Amino acid sequence: RRQRQMCIRDRYEGEWKNCVKEGAGTEFFANGDVFIGTYNNGRPSGKGQYKWANGATYVGDFLDGLKHGKGKWQKGETGQITSYEGDYKYDKKNGEGSFHWASGNYYKGGFKDDERHGFGIMKWTDGSVYEGEWNKGIQHGMGKIIYPDGTER
Repeated sequence: RRQRQMCIRDRYEGEWKNCVKEGAGTEFFANGDVFIGTYNNGRPSGKGQYKWANGATYVGDFLDGLKHGKGKWQKGETGQITSYEGDYKYDKKNGEGSFHWASGNYYKGGFKDDERHGFGIMKWTDGSVYEGEWNKGIQHGMGKIIYPDGTER
């Protein structure tokens, strides 16, 4: 008995220039992901929207196929959404932004290489707040924490 193997491929609908994706287009990936936006030299560049098969989305700026510039990423269902809105550099959170966890915790401030970095404010659902410096994702340097009862440390 002979087995037949199917090849599932990505599909692109949009503008072309010299056999390369260029301008407005939509790409449907074999894994279920979808990109809608502009292409430059065959790669997403400029404004666009990427939808992952798992339900996560990113709407914003792209450069050479990477999140780069301003944008918003989110995942989850209503009431349980985790999101980031702010600056990206070469597919990583870099610059200023805000991150909301599905738990209700919230951070607004600096990011570097996908981690909290520089000055930022973290608010927890229990009412605690940290205002101060961060380094590689941890509280480090000058800062203060304010507890729900108003005491500071």
